[in-house]
Amino acid sequence: MRLVLVVPPAATPITLAEVKAQARVEHDDEDLLLQHYIDAATAWLDGPAGILGRCLVTQTWRAELPAVPRSVRLPFPDSVVDSAMFSDEEGGELTHELILQDQRPLLRPITGLGRSAAITFTAGYGAPANVPAAIRQAMLLLVTQWYEYRQVTGAGAALPFAVEALLAPYRRVRL
Repeated sequence: MRLVLVVPPAATPITLAEVKAQARVEHDDEDLLLQHYIDAATAWLDGPAGILGRCLVTQTWRAELPAVPRSVRLPFPDSVVDSAMFSDEEGGELTHELILQDQRPLLRPITGLGRSAAITFTAGYGAPANVPAAIRQAMLLLVTQWYEYRQVTGAGAALPFAVEALLAPYRRVRL
């Protein structure tokens, strides 16, 4: 399955102002650095490459399959299918059904096996304020850690236990 980001999130789950308050930074000299940390924390958690296995702020994706198995399970929990097109060997459209399995949409061609499929879907918690507080707090702690301990090794280089504990309930096991 090839995933293509169609509409990226409108904003990051946490803002520069929230990070500056958490880190007690009152100047603007390092805003760019702090924004890089916010972007890195977002990339570490969010989307198909993120460790949570889910989308945070609402975003739209397209799943493209050159060959369609008996069913297609979307990669993120709580996804909403916007459109799905299954094609047969002659390029005609196949009808399909949509069911939920483990909080993830599962699509199945009804009239036979498909040759290809393109499924557009929306995933994420909604606006940044809708991202669970524990995830947002973990991001604030992580960004603050990176800001205070800028070197790769040394004191404070390990991931804070609080970050792991806050994120644990939101991680999805990938099958």
